[in-house]
Amino acid sequence: MLLTVNNLSVALKKSSRPIVQNLDLSIEQGNSLVILGQSGSGKTLTCKTITGILNRRRFEPSGEIIFNGKELLSMPPRKQREIYGAQIALIPQNPMTALDPSVRVGKQMAETLYLHTGLRGKKVKSKLLTALENAGLDRAEEVMQSYPHMLSGGMLQRVLIAMALMVDAKLIVADEPTTALDAEHRNAAVDAFISLREKGAAILLVTHDFGVASRLGGELLVMKDGKAIERGSVFEVLQAPGHDYTRALIEASRLYSLVPERRSLIC
Repeated sequence: MLLTVNNLSVALKKSSRPIVQNLDLSIEQGNSLVILGQSGSGKTLTCKTITGILNRRRFEPSGEIIFNGKELLSMPPRKQREIYGAQIALIPQNPMTALDPSVRVGKQMAETLYLHTGLRGKKVKSKLLTALENAGLDRAEEVMQSYPHMLSGGMLQRVLIAMALMVDAKLIVADEPTTALDAEHRNAAVDAFISLREKGAAILLVTHDFGVASRLGGELLVMKDGKAIERGSVFEVLQAPGHDYTRALIEASRLYSLVPERRSLIC
């Protein structure tokens, strides 16, 4: 088991009110887990805790996060830096704020690659171009020469996906990675995750899109009010949900898809 989360809770320090409560999850190497739930269910907070970017001045986590046999919550920051970014890659929810607006995309990618892999020299450009193309960006050379503000939100999202692809991370944590993408590029992004999974990476993907969940497959965990209320394979849960909340989410997505301008968003 590559990632095991035991009894994870996250509370606001000022009130001690738990936002994520007693969460258990696990992902095997070469497998995927989709976390699904409405806004405010604790999905993003869970991702932030697992990837080490939780604001410890505001939130207090407890429990265990065991990655590749090592417990992360109690690990010193110096040791954490050896894992986060290189072995655990995060694709954040908002691509517009994830990159430095004053630095060209290619330079930022090259710096990230060097920081986590030590790779530099002639091989760098080829690896960057390949990663961008695999993330669905056709004009990869042009993208590398661009500043972030010159690219659309969807293109920036694919740049972040490319950055996760290029470091060969063992675990990819993707928080709503397809929200800014149209149907064609959304499918291409999910296919990139499937390709990574086939190469041995584990994928933890947060989404509210049932089409994305269905296309990726693997295991599914449904969250509500900070708790896991249903889990199983994607196919089993979506075909025969056992919880009223899951059934309500599925029905809501079907109604949403009937609105003409939304048909490309939810399958």
